[in-house]
Amino acid sequence: MSKKHRTKMVGLAKDPKVIIGVVISFAGIYWAFKDFDFFDFKQSIQQIDFVYFLLATIFLWGSVWLRGIRWKWLFNDSASPSVASLYRAELIGYFGNNVLPLRLGEILRAYIVGKENNLPKSFVFGTVVLERLMDMFALIFFGIILLFLYPFEEGWVGDYILKGGSVILIVIFALIIISRFKLKSTENKILRIFNQIMDGLLSIRKKSIIPVVISSILIWSIYLLDVYLIQRAFQFNLSWTQSLAILVISSLVLSIPSAPGMIGTFHAAVKYTMVDLFAFTPNEGNSFAILMHAYGYILFTLLGAYYFLKSQFHEHAIKNVLNTDSNELQKN
Repeated sequence: MSKKHRTKMVGLAKDPKVIIGVVISFAGIYWAFKDFDFFDFKQSIQQIDFVYFLLATIFLWGSVWLRGIRWKWLFNDSASPSVASLYRAELIGYFGNNVLPLRLGEILRAYIVGKENNLPKSFVFGTVVLERLMDMFALIFFGIILLFLYPFEEGWVGDYILKGGSVILIVIFALIIISRFKLKSTENKILRIFNQIMDGLLSIRKKSIIPVVISSILIWSIYLLDVYLIQRAFQFNLSWTQSLAILVISSLVLSIPSAPGMIGTFHAAVKYTMVDLFAFTPNEGNSFAILMHAYGYILFTLLGAYYFLKSQFHEHAIKNVLNTDSNELQKN
C-alpha cells in the first residue's frame, strides 16, 4: 500500500461521517445485544428449519439477477452493458458497502462497470443513483401499504415512516429539478462530471419506465418474502403484515449513518420491531436480527469478493475509488 493510499485511508477514518456512523453502530450493537445470551442463541439456531432458510437464500440471490435486469433498463440502447456484467457489479457493490466506509461500494461498482464497458464512471454512477431512487420509490410504496394495514400504537413509528417517505420524495423531486439545469457544454471539469451524472440519471428509456417500476416492486416483494421465510424458519408465525413492518422499519433505519455492512443499526431496528412491537422475547429478537443480517451479509460479501477478484480491473479498483477526484471520475 502506497503512502498516498495509507494517507487516504487515515483521512477516511477521520471523516466525521465515518466517525458518527461507527458511534451510532456501536450504540445500536450495545442496545440490541445488552441482554444477549449465547446459550439461548445457540438453542434458537439449532431449532431453525433450514429448508425455509435455504429458500430465503436462493430468493435473495435471485433478486440480484433481477436487479441486474432492472439496471440494464436504466441505460439507453447505445450504452447498455450485459445483464451478467451488471449482476456481477451489483454483488461487487454489496461487497464494497460491506467492507468500505461511506457506502463506497456504489462508486466501486460504477468504476468496474465503467472500465468493463468503456463508459465514463460518472455516467454509470448516475445510473446507480437512479437505481437507488427506484429503491426509495418501492420503499415508499410498501411503507404506505404498511400504514394502511398495521395499527401502530406508538405514534412515532408511523410518523417516522411518513417523515422518511417525505424526505425520500423531496430528494427525488430535487434531483428531477436539478436535472433540468444540465448544461449543454462546459470546459469546467466539475460541471462536466455533473453533466455526465445527469446523463446517467436521465438515460432511462421511456418504454422502460413501467418495467423498471414493476421490477422495483418485485425486488422488494422478494425482500418481503425473505423476511417471511426467515421468520418461518424460526417458527414465529408472523403475519405478512408484521413481516412487512420489519422490512419497512429496518430499511428506513438504514438511512441513518452506520459502520460498513449496516452493523448495529439493522440489528437494533429488527430487535425493536420484534420485541417492542410484537412482544417477542429479547433472545428471539436478537436471534432473528442476527440471522436476518448474517445470511445476506455473508452471501453478498463472499460472492462480491469472488467476482471482484475475478475482474480484470480489481487490482487498483479500491485504491482508485478511495482516491476518486474530478479527473478520475471523468475518465473511461
